[in-house]
Amino acid sequence: MRCIEPAPVIILASRGAQGSMLAGLLGAHPELCGAPHLNILAFEYAWQQEVYCWVPRDSTNHGLLRFLGQCLVGEQTVQSVQAARRWLGQRSELRAIDIYFALASLVAPKRLVDYSPLYAQNATVMRRVADAVPDAKIIHLVRCPFAQAQAVSRAAWQTINASLRYWTETGLNHPSLDPYEIGEQMIDWSVSPPVFDPQFSWYRTQKAALDLFQDLPEERRVRVRAEDLAADPRGTLRSLLAALDVAGAEAVIDVMLSSDRHDYMAPGPFEAPMGIDFDMIRTTVADAIAGLAPVEPIDPLAALPWRGDEDRFQPEVVDMARELGYRVTGASWRNSKQMQVR
Repeated sequence: MRCIEPAPVIILASRGAQGSMLAGLLGAHPELCGAPHLNILAFEYAWQQEVYCWVPRDSTNHGLLRFLGQCLVGEQTVQSVQAARRWLGQRSELRAIDIYFALASLVAPKRLVDYSPLYAQNATVMRRVADAVPDAKIIHLVRCPFAQAQAVSRAAWQTINASLRYWTETGLNHPSLDPYEIGEQMIDWSVSPPVFDPQFSWYRTQKAALDLFQDLPEERRVRVRAEDLAADPRGTLRSLLAALDVAGAEAVIDVMLSSDRHDYMAPGPFEAPMGIDFDMIRTTVADAIAGLAPVEPIDPLAALPWRGDEDRFQPEVVDMARELGYRVTGASWRNSKQMQVR
């Protein structure tokens, strides 16, 4: 199996966990290149991504188009997106891993930092990504399930309102989710009527990542809690850079934490406006880190505000949060309903 040189860094994170923030932060390092959502390794062949990204899933392809436009033409414009489409069209029959090799070579000698939401949507894809790039460092980025759910609820609300012409009337940023993603990942189908609840996607991602890490060699595994970046940005970043085997001098960390330059933290051109997490558009990495809420204890008896039916965290979610180092108040409650996680 071929290895990519230099070895990429792949971030596995559920929606709302600030994956684009971490990719942007690492991308400010002189040895690394933070990419928008590439998603290419979620598929076996390039043409499969093209088919998957038809409307209304077209925003899933925006990051790849912006990245290619930036690398090939040095800009993000309608013309560069068209050039990116031609580049991909000429390679549509290639395996996804061959496309990935080409993408990594475009930024060499820098190491590609890849946060792609599709990599973390199920265990099968997550494992295929890790196996496809056997030399890559894998970062499991986790965020408190309550804070993650609040963040992704906002994205879902934006997505739903987009279908009601809300965005064209107010001029706000376009959403970054598609209706299929919400239905597949963030619905509790065990109740009637079904209820929106992102704790299911949170649990699915963390379980898949924990299972994957059991089979990976220690030198490939890195785990980061988003809240630790807010509580101790320097110490957390210093440890992270050491785990990634890149320079961690204080001067470099100063630049990373203060940099407001990122090629993708703004809306892209007309044909590819998205490609990063919706809450990172028109902001800086420093502001995103500062905006992370302090870790609060998880209350397993509290009603979840995004559900509207007074239901609470599932016991499996509470137990997993505790395993990942989050504090839980009181004892986990149990009910007769088995958590439905596909």
